Amino acid sequence: MRDTEQKAKAGMGRFVILILGIALLLAGIYVVFETPGETQGQPSPHAIDQSG
Repeated sequence: MRDTEQKAKAGMGRFVILILGIALLLAGIYVVFETPGETQGQPSPHAIDQSG
């Protein structure tokens, strides 16, 4: 039973590290290619008629 427990813990650890690695990869791709915070497609504040 002890060997089975050790294998299970090692497998769970690898699974967690794999999920973390995938999440970091996706976050890196998002930051590089999507450029969060960029204001494309939004109208200029001067284009809005505020005279009432």
